[in-house]
Amino acid sequence: MDHTTNISFNTNTNPIYPVLTIESLEQLNQCPKFLIDQYKWQKEYEVQAYGQMALLKGYGLIISMTAIEENPLTTYTKDNDPVYKDSCMEAFLNFEPKDLRVGYFNFEMNSYGAILSGFGPIGNRKRVHEITQYAPICTAKKERDTWSILLKVPMELICDVYKIQPLKPGDQFACNFYKISENPSIEHYGSFAPITYPKPNFHLPQFFANAKIQ
Repeated sequence: MDHTTNISFNTNTNPIYPVLTIESLEQLNQCPKFLIDQYKWQKEYEVQAYGQMALLKGYGLIISMTAIEENPLTTYTKDNDPVYKDSCMEAFLNFEPKDLRVGYFNFEMNSYGAILSGFGPIGNRKRVHEITQYAPICTAKKERDTWSILLKVPMELICDVYKIQPLKPGDQFACNFYKISENPSIEHYGSFAPITYPKPNFHLPQFFANAKIQ
């Protein structure tokens, strides 16, 4: 792992996010940051957020996300609750980006650590637990003026759903990351990769950014 790459990425200046391979979870904070700073559908409420993603040897993908937000709205406490109605951060991942008929993951998480997980193409999406025995793991942490999540996506989950071999250096996939709430009191829609669409919609895989395993 190159320890000099802790810089911020956005899709305006860097078209491919480098997913570093790390030996331990502690190295995640040395990975490049992706910025969730694209607010296409402007609302009064806007939240600064960022994250880091890496491939953890022997496990799978690890994603941290942090929002600079005091007292995040937290209503839901069970997995697969509609956490997008709370203050929420989301990771969408597509490991077959050349064929949008295959489908993509959506992982949506609130500050309690409740996670909503789905997979499939547009128009035929299912909950992850309906199609595989493997599951993502989410933990959350609140501080005075920020909150964060740590999302762990086991390689077995990716391989079982996509019927592919484990990810390795050189492999590419597509992704986007979001900061959202559909609650009218704090409604907002921020993304990592910009989305060209007239109304709020994150389920548009054609606008996902590129990522490459290093």
